[in-house]
Amino acid sequence: MTAPARPTFVPSPAAASSQGTWPGLLAPGGWIQLVGILGRGPWQYELVETVDNSGAPLRLLLGREVSDVCFVRDYVELHFDGPVLRALSDPFGLYGCLGWRFPARGAPAIMRYYVGKTVDGYELDPDWMLAVDFGEHRFAIPLDRASRVGPEAAHLIGVDERGQTDATAMWVW
Repeated sequence: MTAPARPTFVPSPAAASSQGTWPGLLAPGGWIQLVGILGRGPWQYELVETVDNSGAPLRLLLGREVSDVCFVRDYVELHFDGPVLRALSDPFGLYGCLGWRFPARGAPAIMRYYVGKTVDGYELDPDWMLAVDFGEHRFAIPLDRASRVGPEAAHLIGVDERGQTDATAMWVW
């Protein structure tokens, strides 16, 4: 399957709502949703169609509390009792007025303070960064090419209709 040309991002609530809860985007430097195909194995996926709002999946995190901060070899994950936000590029942020950048000394200790905090906002610039806000605190993942260690900088793993983690609802930036 060849990737289509990069779409122009024009916010359109009608387009986003017409795609349902799990819209997907296919764009270099944007995000994609991977969906399972009936009759294929659990690890075979296809890309779904383009939508106008690349930040739509981040709405899934609004009002959710961080349940875990996980350090997995060379990346970091924020868990939200279902959804998982994975930082493949080194995240950075603010906790109150204390700035941090992973993997610098002290950053893992500061990042643990996000457990119990509730997401009340987000920001996405597909060429710069993805950030989730918790009042005066912020957790950000750089999306620019220079910050990446590979072709992907971040993943968001969604949930199914029961609220359980669902790897077939995955967005990649």
